[in-house]
Amino acid sequence: MGPPPPPKRLFARKYVVKIRAAPRKSAQRIGYMRGGSVLMGMTGHPVGFEKCRKGWYELETGGFVCTTVDITPFYGKRLPERRALQPDRNARLPYPYGYSRRANTPVYRRLPTDEEAAIYEGYQIPGMPPPDAGVAPIQAPQIAGAPGSGSEDDVAEEGDPVVPTLESLMGDKDSVLMRRMERGFYVSLDREMRRGARRYYRTQSNGFIPNKGLFMVKGSEFHGAVLTPPGATSLMDAGVAAQTPQAPAGEAPVDESVRLPIAFVMSSKTPAYRINKQGHLTGAGKPGYHHMFPVRGRVEIRGRAYLIGPDGRHYREDDARRIDARPPPKEVEPDEKWIDVDLATQSLVLYEGPNPVYATLISSGRVRDEDDPLKNFASPTGSFRITSKHLTATMDGDHALDGPYSIEDVPYVMYFQLAYALHSAFWHDSFGRPRSHGCINLAPDDARHVFNWATPELPKGWHGVYPLEGQGDDKLGTRLYIRGEAPKG
Repeated sequence: MGPPPPPKRLFARKYVVKIRAAPRKSAQRIGYMRGGSVLMGMTGHPVGFEKCRKGWYELETGGFVCTTVDITPFYGKRLPERRALQPDRNARLPYPYGYSRRANTPVYRRLPTDEEAAIYEGYQIPGMPPPDAGVAPIQAPQIAGAPGSGSEDDVAEEGDPVVPTLESLMGDKDSVLMRRMERGFYVSLDREMRRGARRYYRTQSNGFIPNKGLFMVKGSEFHGAVLTPPGATSLMDAGVAAQTPQAPAGEAPVDESVRLPIAFVMSSKTPAYRINKQGHLTGAGKPGYHHMFPVRGRVEIRGRAYLIGPDGRHYREDDARRIDARPPPKEVEPDEKWIDVDLATQSLVLYEGPNPVYATLISSGRVRDEDDPLKNFASPTGSFRITSKHLTATMDGDHALDGPYSIEDVPYVMYFQLAYALHSAFWHDSFGRPRSHGCINLAPDDARHVFNWATPELPKGWHGVYPLEGQGDDKLGTRLYIRGEAPKG
């Protein structure tokens, strides 16, 4: 009997491949891979066949996958199939993202022919007479209830336009049209493709969108601050040092340590001040929107409160979001990780035991009217644990006032109660103010930092992971505390 074969590589064929704690279908689901992901197996042959005809393989990262439909085992560098662009966990956003420029942008099931493009996107086929040459243009079939459909369903009985729904935007299941997008829908992208003279983006969900229908988005560059650990003299987050003003010549050097409390300026128009030799406030420039500074003191001058930065500059307290430390809740272990969200200050702090290690601003649920459920998106308060982590997750739905929304592959999602989650929000830069439908929005860099710091860790090559009870603290979901009341409006 010869030596055992070397371990095989495992290629995920299905869009979602479940990873289980043991080699059987009844075992707990501990995570999942997404199509195109490649992981290393522990062996060159299956480790079991229970309810899996082609056998279970153990992953090098832990967990087991069934290869009958989900996985292709293989040797060598050449992949069994062409795969979509894989997520980049080192980037601000794991995929390229596009924003629908206008309503009725078509999403196709495949690359359309010239005739289909003429029908659904108004493409002028080369060699065919233009519409003003006496030939009637090809008209796209309208979706009942979609904007501009002209159907009776497009107008309510009172004469008000009907708000479209995700269902009304869907194409016929037998047509090339998968759906249409409203202005403001977002999609995650794979690559650009051509069909004749026309160019399309292929999406991660295998749709095809005319490239002129999308505007590429990068997300806010705002981020929080890595905090100086106890006993250290200085630790500046990359990028934070550049934001911290240096002391002018002849003045005391700036203390570069970053410890709570810190504050963020909330308007690009907010001025900073200095105390001149006569003891009066004088202008010291406008530090900029989201400028961060460690708070070294607080004073009241002529009835107005000011926060003092490490370089001596003064900032009106009302123009900044101040973040203070808090003691750990009694159930937190001495070195345990936990997350504190203060809705009143729209802030988030990461702690390890009693020590704050990272602080930033968030956008929680917006409350326009407490008594109107259509205008009250308050974030839940209380004590929670992270219940699942997803590198990306699609979020969509219908709202009676705002209409439908759809964001494919929202990055760095950590659910903590039902559909409520902490996640990246690359579509706005309003951090420090309520903005969401109830989730805790984080800037892209902050979301990635919190996601990678919180437990359970997402193994390399996985797309989602679920906490495990009784497997150690590093397998549990990190504790999350949400408190306070968000500003109204």
